[in-house]
Amino acid sequence: MAKKYDVIVVGGGTSGLEAARTAARNGLRVALLERKTHPAKIQRSCAQMFLMNMDSFYNEWMYFSKEQHKWVFPVNNFSIDYKGDYREFYACHFIGPDAKGRIEIGDYELNASGKGVPAVVFDKGVLLDGLFEEGRAAGVDYFLERNVIHVDRTTQGVTVTTCEGDRFVGTFCIAADGINSRLARITGLNKERLFINTRKTISHYVTGVEFERSEAIFLGISWDRENVRPVPFCLLPSVYRDDEYWFFVQGDEQYRFLTQKSNFKHWFPRLEITHTRACVVNNWSPAREPFKDNVIFVGDSCWFSEAENSGALLSGHRAAGAVCEALQTGRPNREGVLSYIGWWKHNWSDTHDYRDFLCYPLFNRMFTEDEYNYLHGLVSAKLPWTLNPFKLYERLMNGLEPHIEQIRKERPSIAKKIAMFRPEKVLSFIRPAARTGFPNA
Repeated sequence: MAKKYDVIVVGGGTSGLEAARTAARNGLRVALLERKTHPAKIQRSCAQMFLMNMDSFYNEWMYFSKEQHKWVFPVNNFSIDYKGDYREFYACHFIGPDAKGRIEIGDYELNASGKGVPAVVFDKGVLLDGLFEEGRAAGVDYFLERNVIHVDRTTQGVTVTTCEGDRFVGTFCIAADGINSRLARITGLNKERLFINTRKTISHYVTGVEFERSEAIFLGISWDRENVRPVPFCLLPSVYRDDEYWFFVQGDEQYRFLTQKSNFKHWFPRLEITHTRACVVNNWSPAREPFKDNVIFVGDSCWFSEAENSGALLSGHRAAGAVCEALQTGRPNREGVLSYIGWWKHNWSDTHDYRDFLCYPLFNRMFTEDEYNYLHGLVSAKLPWTLNPFKLYERLMNGLEPHIEQIRKERPSIAKKIAMFRPEKVLSFIRPAARTGFPNA
């Protein structure tokens, strides 16, 4: 016999656990289905950053209260307990292929002195375990090692079926199954979206790293002369050990080049890998709206790329609140959750253009080695502090803007490339082969 609930949450990541916890605390009957043995087991690449205090990401001004051990979302009026370790970092630095020229976002020295506002990396497993236990205490029924294969609209709401043979009946379903959402595919939500590309990446946690001003996030571009190509990478402090860093690069070949042959090799004098994670990400344009046939989509499931931990918590919390409102007002349908749909559109797709997000990765493929070194050596002023991924390219262009006349005179070919590349044209710069078709959309 099918188990009956007010809401069935599919996916036990940040957004799903927060949605289930909030709904159960508000008196709803909640089931959460998760394919892993435990939600707090982290398997895929994640920088584990909490994006806070930075130019209203999703129109929120979240911050971390060290005294109360809480992530606080003041605009949306809720907070999340976090009892784990954290590590501060103080700037975002773009580094050119010569490993010398850099464009700086944020004042490293000010933020490190305690007078500014640093960012943090945190232990995502601790956050997820805390949400899981709070949900359990509130009455969430957890069904682990479950793989959802069908979600069907019924007169009563939805029926969710797993390949293990379970059937769950609910008024609503919340799809929190991540960037490669199965529910977005099987409900037909992806048929309304543009498939952009697939990205495969690997991340290592490493020790034996030595370089100055190391407590920052480094977005570097090295250059493989043998294969005539840029080699982008990201290096970020790790929360797990004081001498450990999160090192993100596209594959083992580029990892070996960066650490053994590139101009950055002196950063890695005694390199050791402590553990490795990977991920495959399918990028789509954002959904027209985060709802289909009584399935409410949260977090990455209907967004362009990763919603970040901040966005996942926000959307999970707001979706659960909308379900409570719908049931209390006797509107168990789309009309009942319009508050969430409107909130999502206003604060996500209307606020952030997904094409802006694509600009910086494509910036990594626009220029030659010499041109990258030239650009990274131009900007000496520290740019305003942000980690908002939709503003990274804008920050770069703001930094280069005072030097445009100089660039036109000294390097007209670079000026031409910059003038040609605009966010509204960014999709035309993606290789057609990366955008041709996607099975079972």
